[in-house]
Amino acid sequence: MASGTVLRSHAGGYLVYEPDLDTVFQCAARGRLKKERKSIFTGDRVELDELNPEQNTAVITTMLERENLLSRPPLANVDQVIIVQAVHQPEWNPLLTDRYIVHFQLELSPVLPVLCFNKCDLAEESELEALRSIYEPLGYFVIFVSAVTGRGIEDLARSLASKVSVFAGQSGVGKSSLLNCIEKGLQIKTGVMDHEFGVGRHTTTSSELYRLSFEHFPEIRESQTASWVGDTPGFNLLELKHPQPAEVVWQFPEILQLAQECKYLNCLHVVDNDCNVLNHIDDISLERYNSYAAIVSDAQMEYSRRQVSSQKVEANVKNVGGKAGKATQVPRLSTKYRVVSRRREKQGQYEEIDTEDDLEDLDNLDNLDDAGLDGIDDENIE
Repeated sequence: MASGTVLRSHAGGYLVYEPDLDTVFQCAARGRLKKERKSIFTGDRVELDELNPEQNTAVITTMLERENLLSRPPLANVDQVIIVQAVHQPEWNPLLTDRYIVHFQLELSPVLPVLCFNKCDLAEESELEALRSIYEPLGYFVIFVSAVTGRGIEDLARSLASKVSVFAGQSGVGKSSLLNCIEKGLQIKTGVMDHEFGVGRHTTTSSELYRLSFEHFPEIRESQTASWVGDTPGFNLLELKHPQPAEVVWQFPEILQLAQECKYLNCLHVVDNDCNVLNHIDDISLERYNSYAAIVSDAQMEYSRRQVSSQKVEANVKNVGGKAGKATQVPRLSTKYRVVSRRREKQGQYEEIDTEDDLEDLDNLDNLDDAGLDGIDDENIE
């Protein structure tokens, strides 16, 4: 049984690379996989049957166990994430960068993402050193590159060797351009900046894995095994993961270190007086703390939204009779007038007695029991 890696899924079909034959096959999934509702994503490892090397076709029979799965962008079995941000055009946004960091730390824990700052030819060296001083002390690997001048491209290529990597970032930061610099033959479609709004146009529309040969980097090519990189569509803030409000601090190591000595048990380290984090806020990067506070606020709103949406409220009307689209809506009876279902009777779940009349009826029944009349059959009572 041959096996391979899914490079792209499209229109119900899949492109799968089979290493033994060094061939990319156009594949369809076995009907059993569809009945089992197994979703196959880019990066999944699968088993193949009915290989036809002449027509480059095959059938996917089994999906092998995943090591991990990124939900957005949907990509399986990833070794590392390269977060690509532009220093200028579009302008660097510290909050957006930290949102990406939190998202991918939640998705691919405990692997830290790599921070790649593109378009450094548009920035002063002092700006780049300021960025380095924020993230390198926290353990993040920072690379400064330029798709125009070629600066840092070899360093970026070395970080991709022998791994399955994915480039992630908003549109316009130059993800596809960087891939074209590393692998000249890829010819990935690139776009242009909309200078009126300072954002990029969406040019990548689906996730796809590309094999890197490092033809222009002989030293890397000789020392590396199979290397793959994923180019993914840009996505907006609404698609990023939100942790619980109290768990946001675990994604900011510099704040977590101070939070462990905070005297408040459930402190969010945002407003409480005499909070240890706020008392030492000068020891933290201002950009990082502002990002932390914003993400905590968003997490609180997301948590409240989920709480409200999870409360099931019964409708006041129901559809009765007729085919779909032609049924009549009638008001539902109040719970007070409904007959107890057989299931609830079996479970012993009866409606609570909460009226004075019901209590008086129970008192009368107790009096009858005391008088020895509880055993009289209904049929003997005229």
